[in-house]
Amino acid sequence: MSNYIDHLVICGYDPGARMLLKTVLKEMDPEKARPVIFACYERPQDIPNEFTWVKGDPTKESELDKVRMSHAAAAIIVGSRAVVPQQADATTILTAFTVRSYLAQQAKNERRQRPLYLVAEILDSENVAHARSAGADEVIETTRLGFSMLAHAVSMHGSGTVMSQVLSAGAQSVYVGRVPSGLNIPHDFGPLRRALKEKSGALLIGIRHEADGTDHLNPAEDFQVTSEHLLIYLADRASLPEA
Repeated sequence: MSNYIDHLVICGYDPGARMLLKTVLKEMDPEKARPVIFACYERPQDIPNEFTWVKGDPTKESELDKVRMSHAAAAIIVGSRAVVPQQADATTILTAFTVRSYLAQQAKNERRQRPLYLVAEILDSENVAHARSAGADEVIETTRLGFSMLAHAVSMHGSGTVMSQVLSAGAQSVYVGRVPSGLNIPHDFGPLRRALKEKSGALLIGIRHEADGTDHLNPAEDFQVTSEHLLIYLADRASLPEA
């Protein structure tokens, strides 16, 4: 793995998360950035060949060199389905803290062009804040999201199907980008939405304040978009400049 750089590391994989691997392959090109699975046991036979498997413990800083975490672009921490949610979340939080501690030590010796983006799966909503405090950039509550879609589909028929399309690669998915050249800012949200639709086919649905990461979906037509904002949009591919 000595030549791995800007790769994805999946920490704590277990058989219950098998569908994640198919989704990863839809979202990224494994030829450009080969994904790595980092888990405490031997490689199962059903793991796709596109994934490199590394046996080790992601909760130990001394093991993170095995997957060149200091050179990775992103990491996903997967919650275990083999234990109760609180125990799974405790391991996820410990892993996030360990990765951030490791990277802080590495930063003393070398500077990264872009910080590692860390996504953590949490199974119990009470632990979301703890995962963020431990260093996760983004926390996905998979159980709550799934149950919310099930419940909402009962009262709003078809909403679950729509949201599944939005979250699936290859359909109309959510992307975040910057205002393209040729469109001046500051700019009112409404006219900017219409200009983007005509220029690129992207449907602007909200903005994100880049400094603190707060999102504002479907703002007023006269909401002023400035250079401090990123654009949240729907499209069949990333069509705006990368954030």
